[in-house]
Amino acid sequence: MLMALLVMTVGLLGLLQSVSVAYQQNLRDKLRKEATQLAEERMHDWCRLPFDGITGSVIKEEASGKLVAGSPWRFSVAREASTVGSATRKLHVVVKWSVKGTESRHEIFALRSRRAGE
Repeated sequence: MLMALLVMTVGLLGLLQSVSVAYQQNLRDKLRKEATQLAEERMHDWCRLPFDGITGSVIKEEASGKLVAGSPWRFSVAREASTVGSATRKLHVVVKWSVKGTESRHEIFALRSRRAGE
């Protein structure tokens, strides 16, 4: 009887641990999805600007808060533009976030050329 109770307790503790791991992985996936969406939004907003409005090598950082899984999370967004040619700039957007002391990041790049009439 005691042995059966011990085996059942160990099994339930293992099940509880697996639920905890699954929850943490689900949270990381949701945060990565939000970071990807935030990076895409910032890049699209930046590409819409007139070519001369896209600054050179100035690094701009901003903090953004989003509600993920019912809790507020902070994302740090940094962007940098570098000149590739006379009519082309390379745009770089980095989104960073932290979960339990582990920092993660998502980076995207785009080339923006001067359009006709700009």
